[in-house]
Amino acid sequence: MAKPIYVGLENYKEILSSPDISYYLGITFLLAILSLVIQIPLGLAIALLLSKRFKGRDLFQTLFALPLGIAPIAVGCIWMLVIRPEVGPVPRILHMIGINFNYMESFWTAFAAILAMTTWQWTPFVALTLLPAIVSIPPDIIDASRVDGAGFLQTLRHVILPMIKIPLMVVIFIRFMDSFKIFDEVWILTGGGPGWSTRFISIDIVRRIIFETDYGMGSALSLFVLYIIIALSWVMVAIMKRGKLTEGS
Repeated sequence: MAKPIYVGLENYKEILSSPDISYYLGITFLLAILSLVIQIPLGLAIALLLSKRFKGRDLFQTLFALPLGIAPIAVGCIWMLVIRPEVGPVPRILHMIGINFNYMESFWTAFAAILAMTTWQWTPFVALTLLPAIVSIPPDIIDASRVDGAGFLQTLRHVILPMIKIPLMVVIFIRFMDSFKIFDEVWILTGGGPGWSTRFISIDIVRRIIFETDYGMGSALSLFVLYIIIALSWVMVAIMKRGKLTEGS
C-alpha cells in the first residue's frame, strides 16, 4: 500500500487555477441563475393563479405537484424517453414540421434540455411554497390598493412582493443551493455530455471520487462548494435580517 503524501493546500491551488474546474463551476452557476430567472417568476405566477378559486383548481394543483414526488433518476429517465431522437415524441413532432432535433448535438441543446427538465421538476416547489404566503395576505390590503387605483402590476410590486419577501428569498436560496447538487437526473439525461460540456461541479466531484479515485481533489472540491454555499447562506440570512429590521422600523 502506497504511503500517503501530504500535499497541503495544493488541491485548493489547483481548484483556483484549473480552467476545467472553472468551466464546471461556471456552467453550474449558469444553470443556477437561469433556473431562478425562469422558475421564480413562473412559480410566482402559478401561485397567484392557485390563490384564486376556479373550476378544476384542486385537480390542477394535484397534477401540478406530481413532479415533486418523482425520484430524480426517474425524472431523468422520463425526459430521456420524451426527447430522445429514436423514441421520443418531441423529436418526432418536430420532425413532422421539418425540424431535426437532437438534444445531444451541442452544449446549448443539452443545456436547454436540462434547464427545461429542472423547470418542470422544481417549479411546483416554488409555487406551492409561495402559495401559503400569498393566501395569508389580508384581502383588505389588496382591496385598498385597488380602490386607490393600483393596477395588477403595481399591486404585485408594492403590496404582494414586499409581504412575501422573506418566503421568496428562502425559496430563491433553496433553489440556488439545489442547483449545486444536481446529479442524478443530469447523469441519466446527458451523462455529462456531449463530451464533458454538461459536467456540472457535482458530476465532476462524483467522477473524481468514484471513477478516478482521486479522493484528495474530490474532498477539496466538496469543501470548496460547501464554502460557497455557506457564504451564500450568510449573505441570505443578512438580507433577511435587514428586511425584518426595515419592516420593524
